[in-house]
Amino acid sequence: MSDTSLVISVSSTVARMQSNYFDKPHSVEGTETRRALAELRQSASRGFGTDPLALQRVLMLLKPPLSESLIGKTDTATPSESAVYHALTLFALHMQSAKHPAHSAKTSFAMACGQLYVQADSGSIKMRFDAMQAAADETARIVHLRSLIALLRSHNIAFDYGWFANDLRSLRLPQRRDGVLLRWGRDFAVGTMPPKKRHDTDPSLIEKTLS
Repeated sequence: MSDTSLVISVSSTVARMQSNYFDKPHSVEGTETRRALAELRQSASRGFGTDPLALQRVLMLLKPPLSESLIGKTDTATPSESAVYHALTLFALHMQSAKHPAHSAKTSFAMACGQLYVQADSGSIKMRFDAMQAAADETARIVHLRSLIALLRSHNIAFDYGWFANDLRSLRLPQRRDGVLLRWGRDFAVGTMPPKKRHDTDPSLIEKTLS
């Protein structure tokens, strides 16, 4: 199950920022994007909830915005707001001093990690991924995600941040968490396969269905 508003909002936002970063580096848009990415990285270093401007900054970046039903009305962030915040701050980390795109609509996060495992030729990648999967709470999982995304950046591997945000939202919902983790495990395995076999085996990107 997915929320198309969240997926479209995050996908469109990161695609626009990525285009401004690479295609318009000296324009007003390019300069503003670099400033926004730097601010997102600063927010991430302080932690969600400790920066009073963090959620405001993220929500104002989103074009199109989240649907009204996903925006909170209390003093606690909704699962969608938290997911968008973490997706955009991790995207900003992925884009730090980037020479290649971080967002690609063709690859899921876990499949990208599987590709990283093959390219890096290191057993520690699977250990990091497994530790992220087994994390006891969101705070611990985000720490592992930051480590993995730094490695993806160093190997020039991009993934779909819109669907990644949707998965982060689902991980906050007990009835969906196990399904997301199962699918991430499957996608990691598919990512380690040769491209032809990977295309024939991967149903999750074709159907875009979530548990």
